[in-house]
Amino acid sequence: MDAMTASAILAQQLAARGLCVSTRNNGALSVTNPLHPRVGEVVTVHGDCYLTDYGYEIGEHGDESGTVDRLAFLLGLPRVHLPSQPRRPEVVR
Repeated sequence: MDAMTASAILAQQLAARGLCVSTRNNGALSVTNPLHPRVGEVVTVHGDCYLTDYGYEIGEHGDESGTVDRLAFLLGLPRVHLPSQPRRPEVVR
C-alpha cells in the first residue's frame, strides 16, 4: 500500500469517527477535535506505520481502526462504545 492510499483510508475512518481531517500538501493529515479546534495532531505515513508530528508511532497499516481509536483518545474525543453495564437480577416478591 502506498502512502497516498494509506492516508486516504485513514482520513476516511477519522472523518467517520467525527474528527475534522484536512490533507496537507505533503500528504500529511491534520486531525483536530471538532469541539476543541486547537486540539489537534498531524499524522504522516512512514513505511508501514503512521507517525505523529512528534515522531511517535501511533499505528500501522492494516490497523487503521486501532490508529483512529488512539488518535481519538489523544484528542479527547469521547468513546463511541461505552462498556455494557452489568444487569441487576430482578427481585421477585
